Amino acid sequence: MSIKLSIKDVEESIEHFSKQEQQQILSKLLSTLKVSKEDLALLKVAESSFGFWDNPEDSIYDNL
Repeated sequence: MSIKLSIKDVEESIEHFSKQEQQQILSKLLSTLKVSKEDLALLKVAESSFGFWDNPEDSIYDNL
């Protein structure tokens, strides 16, 4: 038997996870979504474009 969940169902479930469970799901997300190595490489290349956000004024958002 297969269960079909909506994105909303998944979001609501994740909201009820503990912080540790949310961190675990985040660490497994890329492999769960089957993101290709090419896409990961492109994300890594693009990462430097967002360096301007790495500043003391925006540090209050670092742990959101």
